[in-house]
This record gives sequence, C-alpha cells and structure tokens, in this order.
Amino acid sequence: MRTPRTSIIMPVYNTANTVINAIQSVRNQTDPNFELLIMIDGSPDNSADIITDYHKKNPDTRIHIFNNPENKGVSAVRNQGLDAARGDWITFIDSDDEYEPQFLERMHSATDNADVIVCAHTMLDTVGKQAKRLKGEPGIRTGEQAAYELLQDQLSPYPWDKLIHASLLEGVRFPTDIHRAEDECLLLSCFLKAHAVTVLDDSLYRYTVAPGSLTWSRITPVEETHRLIAYFEDALGERRSKPDAQKALTVARVLAFLNNAQQSLVVGGDSARETLRACRKGFTYAQALTALRTNRIFGAAGILLKTSPRLYRALYGAYVRRKYGLNLIANRAREDLCVPLVPASSCRSTTPPTPSSTPYNPSETKQTPTLNCSS
Repeated sequence: MRTPRTSIIMPVYNTANTVINAIQSVRNQTDPNFELLIMIDGSPDNSADIITDYHKKNPDTRIHIFNNPENKGVSAVRNQGLDAARGDWITFIDSDDEYEPQFLERMHSATDNADVIVCAHTMLDTVGKQAKRLKGEPGIRTGEQAAYELLQDQLSPYPWDKLIHASLLEGVRFPTDIHRAEDECLLLSCFLKAHAVTVLDDSLYRYTVAPGSLTWSRITPVEETHRLIAYFEDALGERRSKPDAQKALTVARVLAFLNNAQQSLVVGGDSARETLRACRKGFTYAQALTALRTNRIFGAAGILLKTSPRLYRALYGAYVRRKYGLNLIANRAREDLCVPLVPASSCRSTTPPTPSSTPYNPSETKQTPTLNCSS
C-alpha cells in the first residue's frame, strides 16, 4: 500500500452538525496525497451514522474510520490515530473546524528547512465576525528555541495549526492524565527533537467558536497542574540547567497556575476557594517577576493573584473584554464572561458551563484560541 505524504487525524465527539464540512475541507485540499483518520470517540449523538452514510455515498480510499463504541477522551483517540498513521508527516483537524484548500500544499512548501511548520488561523464566530490569529514571529528558529517560546506563550499551543514530521512523534504521545495543556506536552517534546521550526503568516485553518463556547466547564485539580509542570521538566531534561530553559519553565509555571486560578474564580463551587489558595502557592513573587520581564500582562496578573484575587479578576477581565471583545460572548450574562485570562488548553465546550462537581469529559472540550497579551 502506498505511503501517504500526510496523515490527518480528526477526533469526533458531538459534532454531527459540522463534521461533514470538516471532512469535505480535507477532501478539497489542493494537495491530494493524504490519508484522513476519523477517530469517533464514543459520540452520543449521531455523528457516527452521519459519517458512515457520507462515506458510503462518497467513497474515498484515503478516508479511514475508527468507530470507538466507548468514550476514551480526545488524547486517547488522537494517540490511537498516531498509532495507525502511515504518513511521513502528521497533522490534525478538529471536527467542527475546516482547512483552507491550500492548507497542506502551503505547509509542505515550507518543509525544506524545517521539520515542524506552524500557520496562522482564522477565528470565526456565529455572526460572521472573523479575526486572524498568529502567535509567533514568522520565520525559522531552532527546535529548542521554539520549545522555549512555546513555554512562554510565544508560539501557539495547538496541534491543528501544525505540520509535524512523523519521526518527531516516535515515542511521543498526548498524555491522558492531563486535560488542560495536554497538547503543549506533546508539542514541547516534538520541538525539542526538531532541527528547526518555521512559522508562516498565512491563515490556513478556520476555527469556529459557537455561542457559549468560551467558558470553563470544570476546575482542574491543582494536582493536575503540578503534573503538567512535571511533564515540562521531564521533557526539558538536562536542558533545565540552561538559563533560557529556566526562564521559560518559570513563566510556564506562572501561566499554568494563573489558568487554574481563573477556572476557580469563574466556575465557583465548593472547591473553588481551596483551589485558588493552592494556586496562589503554586508560584512565588520572584517567579511572577520573572514572568513580568517576559510578558508584562502575565507577570502583572501573577502579582495581582498573589495580592488580591478579586482585583485580579476584575482588572484582567476588563482588559480582555476591552481588547478582545468578541460578539459570541457579548450577550452572555456577566458571570458567564469566561474568556480565559491567560492561554490554556481550555474549553471550547459544546455544553453550557457546569458545576465543578460534574464529571469531566475531555472530548467535550476544545482549545480556546490563545489571547495575545503581549501588548
């Protein structure tokens, strides 16, 4: 069997209304040399039937359907896709998003000197508002430098705006015990193995955000945030002794606990107060000052969180609404204005916010586009 140039992995959960458009955007690629691995994750809606019916009416030998009867979670089915992938290059697409027709062709045009390619994406809301999002300076950098940029929120932490050489994913998988920033764990390992990473200014991915999707649906246990930092430390290995790595890891720590704290402020519930207290202990004033020297917004947020959580939420929330006021949240009640104050593998959820005691289904959430807080 011929080896495809690119393997595209698409997790599917509760996206019956959008998944066919996502599939069609893959089939419309100007570079036809790909395989599409559709990973149905025990979806309770009729996504599986819709996909099967579509495939029968539109047979395509490049499409392979994996219908998991039980929900495993987005990381587990992405890993299943990685295990099955045969392509020389790997990329991802979410089942409520779409590729631009030139996604693969343009990404591959930049692979001569790099083994990871990153592109911009277009954020779409349901009233037609569009915004181009690019995190990272266009151009080429070493894999190690890209890793440090990733940890400091200077490169996007998503898997779907990247084309990754398959060799970088040997022995690398998404962690299944992390449900926030799990993508960043995989990308960090890939960047550290990469010779070079190229960022393109082209917007090649269409990211759709539905009403109510910019919300937190759960409070991440603080123990999970500690595990996340441990993943970062393990991935860096001996590089941790380098000053640049130490700075990047410190900034990543502050950002991780800021995200965790924001969840507790927004979601509330019985565990919120204890979570907030633990997050404030997750980093020191000195570490917040290190973050301040890298990004004044994040550093200031860290200092505010240490001194006054109430003021932190009020001031930083006002900043986000002023600078990134999106139509999709404009009509929501004040308590539902839950735009993350700092980037995270957070919650583009298909369901309304739920109490923190509600069981978490990682396949129900998607990453919110990272807010550019560099200015």
